Amino acid sequence: MLTPEERHELGRLLQEHIPIRAIARRLGRDVKTIRRALGRPARPPAPAKLAPYHALVRERCAQGLRAPRILRELRERGYPGGATILKAFLQTLGPPRPARRAFHRFETGPGEEAQSDWSPYRVLIAHRPTVVHAFAMIRCCSRRSCVRFFRDERLPTLLWAHQEAFTYHAGLCRRIAYDNQTAITLGRVGGKPRWHPAFLAFARHYGFEPSVGRPGHTERRGKVERPFHSLEEDFLRARSFASWEDLNAQGRQWLDTVANVRVHGTTRRRVDEAYAEERPCLIALPPVAYPAARQETRTVQKDGAVPIDGSYYPVPGPLGERAGHAVSVRIDPVRVQILDAAGAVVATHPVPDRPRPGLPSERVMTYSVRWRVLAPGQTRRVRLLVAVPRTRLPHQEV
Repeated sequence: MLTPEERHELGRLLQEHIPIRAIARRLGRDVKTIRRALGRPARPPAPAKLAPYHALVRERCAQGLRAPRILRELRERGYPGGATILKAFLQTLGPPRPARRAFHRFETGPGEEAQSDWSPYRVLIAHRPTVVHAFAMIRCCSRRSCVRFFRDERLPTLLWAHQEAFTYHAGLCRRIAYDNQTAITLGRVGGKPRWHPAFLAFARHYGFEPSVGRPGHTERRGKVERPFHSLEEDFLRARSFASWEDLNAQGRQWLDTVANVRVHGTTRRRVDEAYAEERPCLIALPPVAYPAARQETRTVQKDGAVPIDGSYYPVPGPLGERAGHAVSVRIDPVRVQILDAAGAVVATHPVPDRPRPGLPSERVMTYSVRWRVLAPGQTRRVRLLVAVPRTRLPHQEV
């Protein structure tokens, strides 16, 4: 109820045509109290902006999606509200979050440090569950991320992934922090890491200093650990991909349109704008890339192919006709190259999405029925048990 003094002031303000909300602020009263004093009914509550999308939000929440990705999908469907009411509604759908531990945060200057790590995931590629290994490298100052997906975490793949990240960022930082993975360190001597010789040569070629924290201290690389949560919740979850190329292409699009253009929650700056300021401080790439591909020797099989990582790749020309002889091959995560004795590339094959135990369809020959001469005047019909090119079989064909 209003006091007599407040009622007198209310009447004076109404004569001056002051809006009810302004009167409520001047009297320190609620708007509904002023309306009741004037005998006016309270306004009906405005319809909730999120109400028409509750079913969709519940469905996406059940799939494990988080607020940023759900908000993008809602806005594509015409949602006019913001993230605050969406997050408040999501909190009513799940259990309360546990309390977090507190850590001391530190920041680094432009071009000073980057952090890198691996994380495996199981995704659908060509409608088949496939284990992929996500490589991430993040610039600590600008928070710009690079993510690529590979089939393994071996040292040649790690070096190739670094070169992809250096190219994406158009340079590299003076120091890169890692965990104690065996492709980088071979253990510790006197508490200091013992670097893998090949990785140390790679680091010297590009001019950066590798750094590893003590075992189990994941908080030292917190800037690269957090993007993996966003990668899983905002990109990989509830998605499928046609091929490995499609997976990396969609990942690049997600980086360019979502992850690297958002306002970062810690720095309160757009990632792309902060990167534009950091880019002049990065180390320039050398004119010659480090040879990161594996170079090995393989034996030519009877069908004119060489086995590599569970797949068979045809060897062209005279090299493919020399069964039992060794040929040099150069292997990287996306292609396999066949080399001749002089080191020249004679064939290049893409790495298939899945191990291919046979030759490509254009080289596989169907089973054939042939005559084999057993003795003078005696013959019998036999069926080949392996698929081989007909031109290489010495027996007479029917």
